[in-house]
Amino acid sequence: MKINTFPLVALAFLSCYILNSCNGVSENREDKNKVSEKIYSCLPCGQSCDTFKYPKAGNCIRCNMALVSASTIIHKNIEPYEMCSLNETQTVFLDVRTAAEFNGTATEKYGAIKNAINIPVQELESRLNELEMFKEKDIVVYCSHSHRSPRASHMLTQNGFKNVTNMNAGMSEWSVLVRDSVCNEKLFRQQ
Repeated sequence: MKINTFPLVALAFLSCYILNSCNGVSENREDKNKVSEKIYSCLPCGQSCDTFKYPKAGNCIRCNMALVSASTIIHKNIEPYEMCSLNETQTVFLDVRTAAEFNGTATEKYGAIKNAINIPVQELESRLNELEMFKEKDIVVYCSHSHRSPRASHMLTQNGFKNVTNMNAGMSEWSVLVRDSVCNEKLFRQQ
């Protein structure tokens, strides 16, 4: 009489696979999954592609910005009308537009936030030392259309700033989105 050993071999193989310990080889499945699950996103640029997810590094298919690990995008976002709830004495406002846009000498005049610090995004990396004293404070970053401020917000968080928030929409939409006269009196500076 011939004995069918297939079920026994299959059971041994299945046990080996489940326990992941065949022949003394041990593989850490969690570490392997973490590596394969790394997700990339567009370096924040304020466009719809900021929400795209990619399985590997490279460049964004829409804006061609470099892809960064999605886990590094940790800044928050706020709508302009929500700015009214902030304590302006405890918040640092960082305008990353050009000096002409900030001062109102550019063609487009959108206004600015009162008492904001102006450091154009193109200069931010080389001028981070000017913001060093604010690393632990709440910082709200804005620009004219919220294309430069997300990138600046990411740059700040990557350099150790703890409480960074990007203002969505930008100053170009302030007058449409912020109708509260008390808020405008408190925060808005006309150009």
